[in-house]
Amino acid sequence: MLEPLSMFNLFMTLCLLIGGVIAYRHGIARTANEVQERVISALQSEMEVLQTRIAALEKENARLSELLATIRSALKRRGIHITIDGDIISISSSPGYATRIFGAEDGGQQREAGPIDITQVVKSGKKRSSKYIESSDEDEEPR
Repeated sequence: MLEPLSMFNLFMTLCLLIGGVIAYRHGIARTANEVQERVISALQSEMEVLQTRIAALEKENARLSELLATIRSALKRRGIHITIDGDIISISSSPGYATRIFGAEDGGQQREAGPIDITQVVKSGKKRSSKYIESSDEDEEPR
């Protein structure tokens, strides 16, 4: 049979082994929780920064829209009409004379200038968006 001292040693060894496993698992869980809290706080601060940047960009976009409307209105008074259709900007200054500037799709490189018939441009297959809005002289006011 086992002596009482060796049984006590065996019991103490098992208790230390079980205690070590429990402490190890508790340490891992605590470390994981601390890392999770740090990540959450970092993401929240990044979100706040991004929200302030979005708000600033929205204000800048509104300011630029007002500026564009003012410029279009001033040019319209001088007889120059500007139509923006997505990436295509059409500028006409007199009947039958227009300039088209193609934007991001063509890298802004392709330009047409001179007297053009708009119906031929549409028929030739140039891409037009479904949201084509041509500005009218009476409806537009600077914002």
